[in-house]
Amino acid sequence: MSKTYGDVMYLNVMGQPVVIVNTLRHATELLDKKAANLSSRPESAMFQLLGLNKYMVFMPYGRSLREHRRAFRGTYGPDAIVQWQPVQLKTARTLLRRLLASPKDFLSHLNLAIAETSMRVSYGIELKDDGSDREYYEMVERVRRIAEPLLHPGAYIMQAFPFLLHLPSWLPGLHIKRNAMEQRRDIDAITDKLYTVAATADENGSLRDSMVARILAAADTKDVHAAEVREMGRTLTAVAYVAGSDTTHAIMEAFFLAMAMHPDKQRKAQQELDAAVGPDRLPTFSDVGSLPYLKAVVKETLRWHIILPAGLPHVALADDEYEGYCIPAGTVVNQNIWAMSKDEREYPDPHAFVPERFLPSEGNPPARDPAEYVFGFGRRICPGRHFAEASLSIYCASVLHVFDVLPPSDERGRPVKMQYRPTDDMVS
Repeated sequence: MSKTYGDVMYLNVMGQPVVIVNTLRHATELLDKKAANLSSRPESAMFQLLGLNKYMVFMPYGRSLREHRRAFRGTYGPDAIVQWQPVQLKTARTLLRRLLASPKDFLSHLNLAIAETSMRVSYGIELKDDGSDREYYEMVERVRRIAEPLLHPGAYIMQAFPFLLHLPSWLPGLHIKRNAMEQRRDIDAITDKLYTVAATADENGSLRDSMVARILAAADTKDVHAAEVREMGRTLTAVAYVAGSDTTHAIMEAFFLAMAMHPDKQRKAQQELDAAVGPDRLPTFSDVGSLPYLKAVVKETLRWHIILPAGLPHVALADDEYEGYCIPAGTVVNQNIWAMSKDEREYPDPHAFVPERFLPSEGNPPARDPAEYVFGFGRRICPGRHFAEASLSIYCASVLHVFDVLPPSDERGRPVKMQYRPTDDMVS
């Protein structure tokens, strides 16, 4: 589409002006340099009905968003993540044990490992290996399953016809509204319960250091209403869990596929690990700096499999202008992250999995780091990106140092030819 219609496209969707940005340069100039006007989110009838506009990812730009992002960075930002390395290491080791016990269940093991990390860092809840407290994991997974379909463009008729939001839910054909109201009650009940578990632990002095603990501690030093503290603690921890778990799992799933499809790349990373770490121990974070090829594999996985192909939409708060074109207030600006990752000017043979492109060779600089665009732009850039990259590095290093990732076998024992088929979900 970008090759046909250019680097910046304009659409009118049922009266809604939409700009689609297909290159990193234009995305940076619009969403970074004009961030004061282009940092809000479009209004959504379904998000309003479900109460999701109170969650950081979907909040309009303003004081509340800034406070939420500040609190989020206090736990997941670059200056805070080093102290969570023991948690990430522990879940990486647990992942290895589970993979050894039942390798065919690797997707389930990945999901649980990532969930354990998020649950511990966000809520201070440490899930037990015996599964006795899996109810916490299952509760937040339910929130994720409710929220995920809402990210599909046009998933609900109310997105296109928001006036339906104001009609009684008992009218014929408005079962969607009734379902949404039930889902909102589910989301509120679950996030309330998880927050209450953490807040109760804080009251009796047993709450571990976590996002909830820091929000509560910060509130003690400020004149903040208890309801505001509860709302931030309830919604921000849910965002950290759902957004972090879903995206990290998608990237790790792509990593396993890439390794199964490209055994030569896998072996190069393993040889590097053998040389840097040796056979007598497992990788730690102190090893990652000595693993340039492993880091290149992680970068190429981020580029090869774009987890948010269309990014998350921004909206213009006021009339603006860009390169001679008028951008009216209310215009939705989407980023074509997929096109940026497949730009042949930046990445020759863009559909191939080539970690070497991120290593300097014969005087050629490495390719552009996909972290410049996959985590978003401007004042809505993902505040947990550094934590996510750290988790990916230690998970990938740990798996490759211990295991060979192989394709499944058919009924005759022959390896099945693997194919890369991204989904059409918002989170691919």
